[in-house]
Amino acid sequence: MFHVKDDPNFKKKYYKKTQSVCPECLSSIEAEIIEEDGKIFIRKSCPEHGEYQDILSSNADYYRWTHWKGETWGWEKNGEANPPDLKGKDPRGCPWNCGLCEEHLSTCSLAIIEITNRCNLSCNFCFANVEKTGMLIEPSLEEIERVLDHFREKPIPATSIMFSGGEPSIRSDLLDVIKMSKEKGFKEILLATNGYAFQKPNGAEFARECREHGLDTLYLSFDGVNDETWITTRGIPLKEYKERVMKNCRQGGLDSVVLVVTIAKTVNEIEIGNILQYAIDNIDLVRGIVFQPISLCGRVSHEDVQNLRINNADVINAIEKQTNGALKLNQDWYPLSTIVEFGRTIAWLGNQEPIEFTCHPDCGFATYLVLDPDEKKMISILEYMDPMAIINYANRFWGKLKSRKHSEFFSKLAHDSWKGLANMLDNGLEWLDKQQLKARFALGLLPFIKKPGKLMEIFTKMILTGNWDNVSSFAYGSLLIGSMHFQDAYNFDMERAKRCIVHFGVAMPDGSVLEIPFCVMNIFRRNEIEKQIAVPYKKIMEKEIIIDE
Repeated sequence: MFHVKDDPNFKKKYYKKTQSVCPECLSSIEAEIIEEDGKIFIRKSCPEHGEYQDILSSNADYYRWTHWKGETWGWEKNGEANPPDLKGKDPRGCPWNCGLCEEHLSTCSLAIIEITNRCNLSCNFCFANVEKTGMLIEPSLEEIERVLDHFREKPIPATSIMFSGGEPSIRSDLLDVIKMSKEKGFKEILLATNGYAFQKPNGAEFARECREHGLDTLYLSFDGVNDETWITTRGIPLKEYKERVMKNCRQGGLDSVVLVVTIAKTVNEIEIGNILQYAIDNIDLVRGIVFQPISLCGRVSHEDVQNLRINNADVINAIEKQTNGALKLNQDWYPLSTIVEFGRTIAWLGNQEPIEFTCHPDCGFATYLVLDPDEKKMISILEYMDPMAIINYANRFWGKLKSRKHSEFFSKLAHDSWKGLANMLDNGLEWLDKQQLKARFALGLLPFIKKPGKLMEIFTKMILTGNWDNVSSFAYGSLLIGSMHFQDAYNFDMERAKRCIVHFGVAMPDGSVLEIPFCVMNIFRRNEIEKQIAVPYKKIMEKEIIIDE
């Protein structure tokens, strides 16, 4: 935060009014986000159920920094929203009109389809579990295709798709689902899994088939490295289970695994350093760690909220403490929206679909650890560059790109009888123009690079080519560390919901597709929607938890 610490606005105590909901009745109520005793709280009062308070950040400085606005820009950025799917008619407005209505401000970056609610585990905090409800939710291939088409046929199509559950690898037709999504044009296909099918004796072959059909990344639940932790979080020891998943992915050539840590205070925060070390020890497979501070959906006692609640600043503090300061709260972490203009520039120069991280600053943070070839250890990527200088440069560059126009000569020519020739010449000039702009953009970044080397070679190649292969190569040998703090009714902020970029897609019985932001789905709409799409469950498999080799 060194670059804003002297800004007078940064020193002011944070205060903001917003809209939230009552955790008991879910009625829309006004809320205040306030700074007190070096922390940030959300406070609200329901006329019927009384007052509520929850902590949003344990570090007011960090929170104010992620909401900082300079003279020309800030971390809160508007997306290029798609046209609404429906006209909101409910007078209560957001989120009661989802989805998506005209109030939504961002387009979808990651689409999610729950392809089953069957699972081989019974985790207490799971959103979807057939054993608890007695109702099966498992869309057909035709219904899944309808949802895929919904996301890909929009003016700004989603570029990434995640299949989740329940446990999605239980489905016997998973390979068909993966192949179909790749054929629809999704650039990144992820599977949110506990590793069920991948830990079986034939798991290596299954991993190979998934990779060959188009699966890019395994989004593997990973709460710790000790069985004591797994027993607390999932009810059974899973250390060897997860090791079999990793072994089989390695043998099957599925070499992109993201460890997904559901994190709760007093439960597994002590494992953060262990998980980071595990990822580094398995850097040939692990591309990232995503911490997901627990979302307390449903009725939860005030005491449980206080005991389990962990926020982004808590996670960063724990990382700093458990890595002996290798990653520091006040210099190494940035909101996900940081790279919006940078990403738009690279996508435009490379003729690629952009990935829009225009989510709210409270949604999450990220940084990269990279392997330093000289010191033979993982260090922050910010050791290689001046982040704020690069961000400011990219923002200015994108601003100039937005204002560019074709020459009046070719615009006029495009309307006469030489239209075909004009388009060919125009496209040719545009290609030449983009090559020059790529070089100019890359050269403009050089003054802000602190350390040359292989990493910067890949970084430059990614800019100059702009293709997905080079974007992917940037991740190999480096480790993305991030957090996505999904909301619940206790800390719900309506402005976050309107900027959500992670959307569920649900095939409805009437042939429509509902697209609903992640937090809105789990807090407000899940029960209502599942009543419409679920069927009575007839057990079609015995519960398989662990299969020994």
